[in-house]
Amino acid sequence: MTPYELLDLALSLSNRLDTHWSLFITVHLALIGGIIYVDRPLTRKEKIVAIVIYCGFAAINNLMMQSQAQFLWSIYHQIDAIKNESCCNGNHVISHIVNLYESNAITTQKYGINAVHLAMFIIISLSIFYDKPVSALTDEKEILAKDKA
Repeated sequence: MTPYELLDLALSLSNRLDTHWSLFITVHLALIGGIIYVDRPLTRKEKIVAIVIYCGFAAINNLMMQSQAQFLWSIYHQIDAIKNESCCNGNHVISHIVNLYESNAITTQKYGINAVHLAMFIIISLSIFYDKPVSALTDEKEILAKDKA
């Protein structure tokens, strides 16, 4: 493959990863917003269903992102293999990707994907588990305010 084709493929995969991050963020904002603004506590069955569905989404999203990151890394490996050819000497874009490859940035990317997914799993699970109606939260604040007075 030519450097152009490799760079085009790398950019395409990077865009797909960005799309998965956007989906991940959107789903979490919707979940957290839904949990906060529903004025009744979720029933036990609703909580179980929500956690099961969320686990499925999170697992699939994580696996897809890891797979795409690994594929992107294989492109970086291929770019590293052609870095000394006449087409690539002095090319700053190729040099940047080679630096990413040589610094083993994939490890940071893999751990970052896993860490964010784990952190959000914990936040969402706790939000679902400790769900209360908004009116109960308001009552607690009023009670605390009266206690302080």
